[in-house]
Amino acid sequence: MNKNETELKTELTDILNEDKIDYQKVLELSSKLSKFDEEYLRFTVDARTLVSLGRNSIKNHTTALIELVKNSYDADATIVIIDIFCNNDNSYIRIADDGIGMTSNEVIQNWLRIGYSEKRINKFSQKNRRKTGEKGIGRLSADRLGSNLKLITKSHKNNIFGLEINWEDFESEHNNLENIKLKIIKDPTINIPQQQDKGKSETGTELIITNLRQLWTDNDIQNLRNELAILTSPNKNIKDFEIWVNTDIESKYNGKIESPFRHSAEVEILVEYDGKDSIKYLIKDKYDFSENKERTIEWNQLISNVDDVKSIPVKKELKCGSVIFELKFYPIEASMIKDTDFKLKNLREFLNKYHGVKIYRDNICVKPYGFPNEMGNDWLDLGERQGKDPAGIDRPSWKVKLYQLLGEVYISRDANFELADSAAREGLVNSEAFYDLRALVLAGVNLLETHRYKIFQNIESKPKQKKKSQREILEEYKNEVQKLKIELAELEKELESKEKLLKVTNQIDVVIKESDRTEKTINELLNKQRTLAGLATIGISSAVFGHETETLISSFQMVIGNVLLSLQEKEHSITEVIKNLQIALNYAERINAWGSFAITRIKRDKREKILLNLKTLFEEIIEDISPNLNAIEIVIKPDFENIEVETYPMDIESILLNLLTNAFTACLNSVQSSRIINIKLQSEINNNIEGFSIIVSDTGNGIDDRLKEIIWEPLFTTKIDREGRQAGTGLGLSIVNSIVEDLKGIKSVDKDNDLKGAKFRIWLPKR
Repeated sequence: MNKNETELKTELTDILNEDKIDYQKVLELSSKLSKFDEEYLRFTVDARTLVSLGRNSIKNHTTALIELVKNSYDADATIVIIDIFCNNDNSYIRIADDGIGMTSNEVIQNWLRIGYSEKRINKFSQKNRRKTGEKGIGRLSADRLGSNLKLITKSHKNNIFGLEINWEDFESEHNNLENIKLKIIKDPTINIPQQQDKGKSETGTELIITNLRQLWTDNDIQNLRNELAILTSPNKNIKDFEIWVNTDIESKYNGKIESPFRHSAEVEILVEYDGKDSIKYLIKDKYDFSENKERTIEWNQLISNVDDVKSIPVKKELKCGSVIFELKFYPIEASMIKDTDFKLKNLREFLNKYHGVKIYRDNICVKPYGFPNEMGNDWLDLGERQGKDPAGIDRPSWKVKLYQLLGEVYISRDANFELADSAAREGLVNSEAFYDLRALVLAGVNLLETHRYKIFQNIESKPKQKKKSQREILEEYKNEVQKLKIELAELEKELESKEKLLKVTNQIDVVIKESDRTEKTINELLNKQRTLAGLATIGISSAVFGHETETLISSFQMVIGNVLLSLQEKEHSITEVIKNLQIALNYAERINAWGSFAITRIKRDKREKILLNLKTLFEEIIEDISPNLNAIEIVIKPDFENIEVETYPMDIESILLNLLTNAFTACLNSVQSSRIINIKLQSEINNNIEGFSIIVSDTGNGIDDRLKEIIWEPLFTTKIDREGRQAGTGLGLSIVNSIVEDLKGIKSVDKDNDLKGAKFRIWLPKR
């Protein structure tokens, strides 16, 4: 009697559910079922599809391994052992867990069914874990790690089933997926891991991957441990899921994966959105300034105050659904670290590994959000946001830096169903729901920043004494010693015992001599500092004007080359050769002039205080650099008074050169058609002290008011190249600031009303 298709399928299912499977019978039934296929047209799947879904869709081997660990989590494992051994000929990766395992039928009907996942039906495990993998392709991650896989699993039915896959078999062209045969392992054995001090588990799964596709390095293992440490939320403290790593690469990486140490932050905020209209938030800080009081605000009021997300249209509720997130701010300045048990070095190492705002869905981390060094880690664009407005903490617009912030955003598949997985392995679809989530978290960042600024106003805004220069400290010290000597001389008249007084006086004389030696040493150090500042200035100027010099050298080489070619010809014009040599000589003289200019700036006599005619000095400098400026049509308009002052030539030259190179760059980047630099030297009295001012202004784009203080700080620069990358050194204005402070001068920067660019004004006393 012939059986119909339904009866054959029922019989096949019954056989697969038996403890001991008759695989010959399975093949016979499968063959009979295939005859029914002739009545229909169906899609066929090329075997290489698995290569695309597995190996080619995962960017690195660390991500692939973590995908397999997630499967262990879904299987209710309490312990996962990861072995990575690759320093011998028999390299392999082993991932073993004590989860619920699979029956042979589950392997065949579920695990081998690509794109199918029973997790879409049975969403929660027996331990009430929300299962993570619903695409049904996570198992293909094994192909990214190595070309051979052995799957051995044991279920509650006490049977062990083993399967071997050679992923290279799927690389053949025009071969249907169902034609690839997989090998069943006869009499397989399994090594199920167990937690310490707990009984041995009777179920579990073991994956053994050989013929590794990539050599694992010390850095790979370190990154793997870092990612596994935050795979589940450290704040949730999931205690029934352990991960252990064993490797022959470096013994220090062996052992249990521990959640990163979480030190108390300076400021932290907990935000809870109910998915409708209200937001609850609680801010805490180390100074008890927050009153530890929970507050409620409507979400649209909160988000409307955030510049980054004002474009969000008015809507009844956010598409992202209910969300809980917390943000923690850590200062990295030594003066702000209050706790002795957490050193600044440790804090920086901690932040370097774990900074960023991460997204946890059903307690499992979603890459790449908040993963350092991952593309897309700064999903809130905190770096760009802070770069556009790099105001200090003393400004209301202060923005937190990416590496100072730790955050965790908690969502779930069920409550946030519109936050869907992207087609790729990592991340969420950039939908309206995702942008709503981003806006909500940015609003929380804004609350944290506002609170941190209030702390500064209330605690840290006390006026600070101006830092004294080395010279000022020495002068104060000498004055105090001199006062002491005068007082001793007066006491000498009143005291009867002069011997004791004489001894004290002699000690004071020794101190004074030591003071003289100290002064000499400090002067030598200041002289070296002056030389270094001069060298740095020449270096900056050479870098800025280097393009013109490079052009001159290229032109010189080209002309000389033409001359040599002409001389090699049988008939050549001596007149033409001489003409070209004269052109080459002019180029050489201009190159030499810049070299001589650079060397002249740091001669010894420039480092000593002399009576200096500033007008003559300024005219010499302008004459030397004018060829570089004229080449790109920058016009210098000088206005110099005849001023003589006793000072250090190298200091004055460093100020002028740095201001000039700054103006030069500003003119190049300007949107204005004309390129003009005004330089003014004039006498000026300030607070009844005779002095002089150096004023340099340009037709550049000017200095943002919010940057007027920070531009004088070392390494800060707003200069960028054509590709938007930082181009300046951030040293020029810092050198100017250092010299001005040492000479007890005054600096300022404003907008030039005529040229529309920046106007730098430096006032220095004549004595």
